[in-house]
Amino acid sequence: MGEPKRHHWWPEFQSRQWAGADGFLHVVRPDGTTFRAPPSKVGVEGDLYTRIDPSGDKDRDIEQWFSREIENPFVSALTRMQSLSGIERNKFAGRGDPVRRRELQELGFLVGDYDERMPLSLQIRTAIANYLAAMVVRSPTYLAKLTVWHESNNCTGGLPVSNAAFRGFALENMLYLYEVYRDAITSSCINLVIANCNHEFLFADGGVAAKEPWSNRPMPFDLYVPLTPKLALNVLPLPGAYTGGLWVSRVNSRGVSRYNRTMLADAKRFVFSKSPPPISFIRKYFGVPAPTPFGSRWIDGKLETIYDRSRDN
Repeated sequence: MGEPKRHHWWPEFQSRQWAGADGFLHVVRPDGTTFRAPPSKVGVEGDLYTRIDPSGDKDRDIEQWFSREIENPFVSALTRMQSLSGIERNKFAGRGDPVRRRELQELGFLVGDYDERMPLSLQIRTAIANYLAAMVVRSPTYLAKLTVWHESNNCTGGLPVSNAAFRGFALENMLYLYEVYRDAITSSCINLVIANCNHEFLFADGGVAAKEPWSNRPMPFDLYVPLTPKLALNVLPLPGAYTGGLWVSRVNSRGVSRYNRTMLADAKRFVFSKSPPPISFIRKYFGVPAPTPFGSRWIDGKLETIYDRSRDN
């Protein structure tokens, strides 16, 4: 059957964004110890998406599909986002509401008199939605959860089933859930978050930060994906969401720290950074649940979101 093939669950073209001038990025362990590694050596796992067919041969169609249908189209989308070109400015609807303005500032957002939007072609926005959905389901952590679920819900009538078979079930389920998440993301607000400060977004081996449920009637989920040390995406199911492109937000160091806590909450073994890492911050919040200051409910068919300052610590 040959040697295990190394699959990049964190695509190398994206991990290169965290590489310094020497081509290496910083890798931090939970205890704060660090080492340097090239992008080709991080975010990989042997035979992660490999299925075993009845003859015992390895089927690697899923990885080829990820490369062809997900990663290649996203390279152009990432270049488009990094250009920060074509951003449109509109009067900020909440500019006359001092409470809303203060809440946004407390969350680390830079609040001006205008909203910013980046219009995108349907092709580019679709590539972004596809990539985000794939990042949710393709991580080793998510696949492990699916495998455990299939092992716990063995519907084979008591017949013996191999671990490879359970893994195959999980991979098929992964592809189904990819479609569910992609549809939810496509109809949601995708927020491009820009770090307007000296601080940088961290990436962790949890892959992405995704809070479920994802349902036909969207109760708030929060999907957060760092793209580069200075750009990240946050997906929210806002009523009447702008789907013609990206809603743009700019954050200060407080905002970057908030998003980094979200990423660190799901960290498993490693955290990655471009600049020398904030060791004390990473050690303090590695694997620690992030604050949950937002509560939401449906009232008369409308989604209401409330910010609770007391839960924001």
